[in-house]
Amino acid sequence: MEYMDLLSRLGVASSHPGGFKATQKLLDKALEQGDLRILEVGCGTGKTACYLAGQGFRVTALDRHPLMLEKAKKRAEKEGITDIEWVQGDVQELPFDNESFDVVYAESVTIFTDIPKSLEEYYRVLKPGGRLIDREIVLYSEIPEPSRQEIMDFFKFDKIPSVDEWLVDLRQAGFQCERPKLDEFRSHEHSIDPSEIQELDLTVLFDPEIGLGIMKYADLVLAQEPYFRVGDFIAWKTG
Repeated sequence: MEYMDLLSRLGVASSHPGGFKATQKLLDKALEQGDLRILEVGCGTGKTACYLAGQGFRVTALDRHPLMLEKAKKRAEKEGITDIEWVQGDVQELPFDNESFDVVYAESVTIFTDIPKSLEEYYRVLKPGGRLIDREIVLYSEIPEPSRQEIMDFFKFDKIPSVDEWLVDLRQAGFQCERPKLDEFRSHEHSIDPSEIQELDLTVLFDPEIGLGIMKYADLVLAQEPYFRVGDFIAWKTG
């Protein structure tokens, strides 16, 4: 079972490093109140999209996985949020016109794609002066074999960029971006909100394939934490 299918079956709301507490901290740092049109790519079960809409922003939320979007729409309905535009699509071929958004927001999504291609798409759909806010995994030191190849195969990564490689890709796409401070892969903020546990579809744990996927994740990633960091990349489209 592929990692993204595992997340969708479980209904994981905040699978990125630091969880939703890190999301709130990043948004408080990088966003000001105002009439902003925000595109969240890889919206998953919609927790961040609903949070942004609740803050008064105009939100479009995109995910390629129909099960994720189904769960996201149910979350919005439960929270009484009716004005999010939900779109099924691929971040590498965004189904939007040029210069449509003030902000593109991503959380550990870009790394699962063709990174240069996705960054070019983010740049294309941003208005001049718009910004990309992207929390991503960073390679901190080289992972020994065979663990490195096992991680690449499990997550379907093309590569795990270092912070310098992320900055090169961002600048080649046209963005201006300062070097971010790196967080530990599992910081003190990683604790799970009890409400997120309640949202999980625990019935799928009876599926042996799900159980094997969870154990594989633990073996590959949690055991390799020292080799990873997390960076909050805040990049601007100039011109």
